[in-house]
Amino acid sequence: MELYQLKTFVVVAEEGHLTRAAERLHASQPTISAHIKALEDELETRLFIRTPKGMRLTEAGSRLRDKAGEVLRAARELKLEARNMGGELVGDLSIGLNTDAEYLRIVPLLNSLATQHSKITLQILQSASTAVQGQINQGKLDCGFIFGPPRHADILTVRLETTRFFVAVPDIWKDRIKGGLAALAELPWIMDPSDNPLQRLIGPFFSTRNLKPAYEMEVDGDEVIRVLVAAGKGVSFLRENELKAANRIGVVHAVPFEELSIDLHFVCLKRRDQDPVMRAVIDHVRKVWGLE
Repeated sequence: MELYQLKTFVVVAEEGHLTRAAERLHASQPTISAHIKALEDELETRLFIRTPKGMRLTEAGSRLRDKAGEVLRAARELKLEARNMGGELVGDLSIGLNTDAEYLRIVPLLNSLATQHSKITLQILQSASTAVQGQINQGKLDCGFIFGPPRHADILTVRLETTRFFVAVPDIWKDRIKGGLAALAELPWIMDPSDNPLQRLIGPFFSTRNLKPAYEMEVDGDEVIRVLVAAGKGVSFLRENELKAANRIGVVHAVPFEELSIDLHFVCLKRRDQDPVMRAVIDHVRKVWGLE
C-alpha cells in the first residue's frame, strides 16, 4: 500500500468524480482508476460504486476514508518533524501572482529567501485572485496573492496592505475631469472581464452615483489595460504603480475616489502554516512588506 494510493482514494472520495480528481491530482483518469483498483485489490474491499453521476463510496469505503485521512495526516506530520529537525530548510513551493511581479515585490522576496534559505525554490505562476485561491483550495498551488477576502474558510490570510485604485484618464480627455465622473462616464471605459474582487467594487462605484459607462471595452490583463489608457484608447482603474508605468508611455491623470480601495493578502491553506518551508516563506513575505 502506497501513500499516493491513499491520497488518490481520499481525493476521489472528496470529489465524487474521477475526472475532477484527475484534474486536482494532475494525473490522467486511467492513472487514477489504476490507483483505486490497486488499493481495492490490496485491501480486498470495494471502495466505490460507479454511478452515472460519478463515484459513490461504499459503506466500507466511507469508513476507510477516515482511516486513510489519518494516515496521510500522520505522514505530513512526520515530514514536518523531519524538516524541523534538519539544519537547513529544503523545499519547492508554487506561488500564484494575481498581478504584476514588481508590485508584489517578488524579486525582493526571492532575494530575501536566498539570504537565509537558499534551498527553498519558488515556482511562480500568473493568475487572477479568484483562480489563485481556488487552485490553493484544490491543492494545485501552495500559496499566492489575492485582492479582497478569501472565498474559502480553510484559507489563511496575511494582510499586506490596503491597495488604492484611481480612475486613470488619458491626457487627451483631461478637460473632462472638471465635469466629474458623470463627464468621464461618457468616455470609452476599459474593463477587465475576469471575476476578480476589484470588479465587485466597480459596480457599486457607478450604481451609487446612478451612472453607467457609455461604452465598455473588455481587456484581459493589467499590462494591456495600462498601455491602452496611456495610448488614449479609454479610461480605466489603475493602481499608483500602474499609473507610473503608464506615464512612461504617455500622459495619464489620476482621479482619486476613497471607495476604490481593497486589501491585498498573501494566502495559503491553514493546515500548511506549520510547515517550516511555508512558515519561512510567510515570514519573508512579511519582511519584504515591512510587517515584522
